[in-house]
Formats: sequence, C-alpha cells, structure tokens
Amino acid sequence: MKKIFTLLVAAFSATTMMAQMQGAKKFVGASTMQVSNVNLSNASDTVSFVMNDMTSGDITLPEMKGMLTIPSFTIKGATFSMGSNHVVEFANQQFTSTVNVNGAEKTITGTSLTGTYNMADNSFSLTAVFKYGAMPMPMTYNVKGYYVNGVSGAISVNVGGMFTYDNSSVTYSVRKYKEANVEKLDVEVPYYTLDNTIMGNLGLGKYVVKGLVYDESKGGFYRDYTNDGLTFHFTAEKEGTKTMDADYTFNSEKPNNILVKYNGSTVEQIVNTFQIGAMPFGIVSTFGNSATGINGVHVANKHNDGKMYNLAGQRVGNDYKGIVIVNGKKYIKK
Repeated sequence: MKKIFTLLVAAFSATTMMAQMQGAKKFVGASTMQVSNVNLSNASDTVSFVMNDMTSGDITLPEMKGMLTIPSFTIKGATFSMGSNHVVEFANQQFTSTVNVNGAEKTITGTSLTGTYNMADNSFSLTAVFKYGAMPMPMTYNVKGYYVNGVSGAISVNVGGMFTYDNSSVTYSVRKYKEANVEKLDVEVPYYTLDNTIMGNLGLGKYVVKGLVYDESKGGFYRDYTNDGLTFHFTAEKEGTKTMDADYTFNSEKPNNILVKYNGSTVEQIVNTFQIGAMPFGIVSTFGNSATGINGVHVANKHNDGKMYNLAGQRVGNDYKGIVIVNGKKYIKK
C-alpha cells in the first residue's frame, strides 16, 4: 500500500510539474560573471528553460558582456531530477554548445553546470563554468531569476471618471519573487493604444513598477509608485496630426498606484491608477475581472448625461467658449 501511495505521489508530482512547465519559461534576475580576478554583475538577466521531458530540458543563457561579448547560447538536453518539495535539481554535468559569430562558428565547452528550479517560489538558480572558443581561462556565470508570467486579456480604461475606452488585447508581464523572505511582485505595464478618445488616438508607453507587496486591506499586491521616478511615453493623434509625443512623469500630487489580485496562482485583476504630468484628469486602467473590488471605475458614461464637457473631460458651464462635448458629440460654443 505504501509503495502504491509513493507511486501515486510521484505521478501527481510529475503531472503537476509538466503542467507548470508547458512551453518556454522565462526567469529574470541578477547575475554575476567571473573570469580570473575580474567580477562583473548585471542586475537583470533573462534565462529561458524549456522542459523536453521529465528528465531533461534546454536552457538558454543571455548575451554576456565583459572583456569580450559572448552571444546568447542554448544548453541542450541538460539533465535533471525531481528533488523534495517540488525542487527540480540539475546535478553537476558537462555541456557543449555552439554559436555563430560573423559567419564563424565558435564552440562553448562547459566543464560544470549545476542548478535548481524551485516551483514553490518560482526561482531558477544556475551556475555554469565554461570556456568560449579559444579563450584560455574558464568563465563562471551565476544567475538567480524568478519566473515572469505573461498574462493577456482585455483592459477597460476610464478617463476622468467620465469616459471609458477599451482595448481587447494587452499583455502584462508579472514577476513574483522573494526578498528577505517577503513575497514581492514586479509588473511591466505594457504599451497599448486607445482609439477614438476625446483626445484622439492615444498610445501609452510601457514601464515597470517594482516591489509590490501584499496588502491585506486591498486584497492583493500593491504599490504606490508616485515617487519611484518612473516615466513613460505618451502620444495623442487627431485627424492624422500628433498633438502629443513625449516622455512624461507622473503627477506627484495625485494617486499613482497599482494593485494586482490573484485567484490561486492566476492573475485575476490588475488595476492601475495614475495621472500624467500636468494633465487635468486621472486615469484608471483595469485588466481582467473589472467587477471585483473596484466599484466606481465603470461608472455610467457621463458623456451621455446632457451636460457639457471640454476636450479634457472637465465639466464646463454655459459661459464656456470653444469646443464642447455634449452626449458624446462635439460642438463649437461661441
């Protein structure tokens, strides 16, 4: 009976592992590179891992820049075994790989490769010792990254609490990791477009918010990034003419924060609240389930309430002169 139970646990672990490792997985984190007495560090490298079966996979290391540039290369068929607590272990092994540099093929000869993939905290650690081409000294490359999860879906963007616009397909990249035993998130807000807004066709550039931590009162991972020094590119185009095309900061006197909610291990919702520079209105972008915990984002579209608004979405009175919007239509008021 005990043997059957052990086999069932092993089978379940294998199934769980295969489910988690479908396709290429990307891990982002800090790395170091050592050659002789020279040590170089990189705060952000990307490593890819493709699981071929239950005992081997392909690992792609990034381009490494030091005394010379070593192109990105793939270690094919790296062998591993399942350790305790869902930790995939790469026992010490040799490897070879080849790269093409300006039409010439160079060989990478690896004397040692060790590492782990911890499915509990989504971390991937690797140490590779190798020689590149005819270089006389071996190089030691260390990296520890955390899984970057790409989540795709529709967003709804509310401007100034009055106008709501949609984009049916955007992809956020979410990286979960631990720092001093505190679980954190980094979120890459993607570039996306909004068409036919009151300002024309808009393009909102991407940026990365780092260090979200779990906030029980908000039910998700949260960060106020007002003072993080972030910038992003913003464009507005009307009737074929760009009216705005520059990098902008966030208004330090207005709310600028992001909230990521999970349902189990799945990102359920991302709510990003921000205000761009001196622009007079705030923006709330909602990805995923917009009905949960964000009452007021999808308020009734007030541009159909019979009142007058200017092109910035602000309510104006009868003495206002210029272009106004009433019930979603533009008029010139003299």
